[in-house]
Amino acid sequence: MENNQTDSHVININRRRILLGRFIGTLIVLGALVTGTLVWRINYQHPRTNDAMIRANIVGIAPEVSGRIVELHVEDNQYVKQGELLYVIDPRPYQAILDKAKAELLLAEKEVDSRRASSGSAGLAIGRLEHERAAAEAEVNRIEAEDEYLHNYLERIKPLAEKQYVTADQLKQARSKYAASRAALADVKAKALSARSAIEEAKSESRRADSLIAQVGKVNAHIEAAKAVVAAAELDVEYCLVRAPFDAYVTNLNTREGEYARAGTQLFALVDNRHWYAIANFKETYLQSIHPGQEAEVFLVGYPGKRYRGVVTGIGWANYPDNTKQQGVLPEVQRTLNWVVLASRFPVRIEIHERDAEHPLRMGMTAFVTVLDSPAKQPGLSPVGEKGASKAQIPQ
Repeated sequence: MENNQTDSHVININRRRILLGRFIGTLIVLGALVTGTLVWRINYQHPRTNDAMIRANIVGIAPEVSGRIVELHVEDNQYVKQGELLYVIDPRPYQAILDKAKAELLLAEKEVDSRRASSGSAGLAIGRLEHERAAAEAEVNRIEAEDEYLHNYLERIKPLAEKQYVTADQLKQARSKYAASRAALADVKAKALSARSAIEEAKSESRRADSLIAQVGKVNAHIEAAKAVVAAAELDVEYCLVRAPFDAYVTNLNTREGEYARAGTQLFALVDNRHWYAIANFKETYLQSIHPGQEAEVFLVGYPGKRYRGVVTGIGWANYPDNTKQQGVLPEVQRTLNWVVLASRFPVRIEIHERDAEHPLRMGMTAFVTVLDSPAKQPGLSPVGEKGASKAQIPQ
C-alpha cells in the first residue's frame, strides 16, 4: 500500500516538472519572439550603422596666374578666415603689363580724339566744296545763257555782214565774244566737275575716318578694347594676392617662398569649416525608413560618449555594382549562385550641426550613426549647435 502511494507521488512530481518545463520553454520562445520583434522594429524605426565617416568639402588652392611665390602667410594645418591672405605671387611683371595697358588706353583715347577732329575737318571741307560746286554750277548756267545769246547774235549778223549791213569788225568781235564764251563755259564746267570729284573724295575720306574711329552710338570700339586690356591686366595683378575663399583649415602644404607656381596647379588644399558631414552607408533594407530632414545622432570613435546632432540631407542614388563585368559590348555573367545574398549599401549624407572646440571634427574620423524617426527641429543650427559653431571658430 505504501509503495503505491510512493509511486503516485513520484508520478505527480514528474508531471509537475514536465508542465513547468513546458511553461518555461513557452516563455522563452515568446520572449525570444517579443525581443526579436522589438529589435526588428527598433532597427527599422532608428536605423543604425557603424560604417560611417566624417567628411568635409576639400578645395584645392591653385593660382590664377603663374609666377614665383614671394610671400607665404600660412603654415600647414593652420586655421584661416575668409579673405585672409594665403600667399603672394611676384606682381611686378603683371604690374608692368598693367602700366603698358593704361598707356595704350591713353594713346587710344588721343588717337580717337584726333580722328574725330579729322572727321570734323573733313565735314567742313565737304561743306566748302559743296559751296564751290554750287557756285560753279551757277556760273555754268550763267555762261550757258550768255553763250546761247552770243551764238544767236552771231547767227543773226552773219547774213547782215554778207549784205554789208554790219561791218567786218563787228562780225569779228561777235565771233571773238562767242569763242571766249565757249572757252569760259568749258572752264567753268571743268571746275564744276572737279568740285564734284573733290566732294566724292572728301566723302570717301570721311567715311574711312569714321570707320577708323569705330564709333557705335556712345561706344568707341578702340577705347573699349583698350579698357578691356586694362581690366584684364588689373585682374592679373589682383590674382597675385591669393586669399582664402572661406573659413577653412590649411592641409597638405609642402612649399615655401621661392617656389614657382603655375596657373591652375594646386599648391595645397583647404578643408571647408563651414559644413561638416557624416557619410553613413546604410543597407538598402533601411532606406525606406530614412528621409531627408530626419534628425540623426553621430558618435565618434575618437570621442567616446560625445554625441553630435545632425540632419539627413540626402540619400545616394547610385553605387557601383561589384559583380558586373563586361567583355566588349556583352555583359559577363558567371555560372555561379551566391547562397548568401548581402544587401547593398547606399551612402546617406548627414550634416552635423553641433560643434565643440574641445572635440574638433576631422575629416576621415570613424563614426556611428543612428537616424531617428523624428524630423529635425530646425533646418539650420540648433541652439547648442550655434554655440558650438561659435566656439569652433577658434583654430586648433
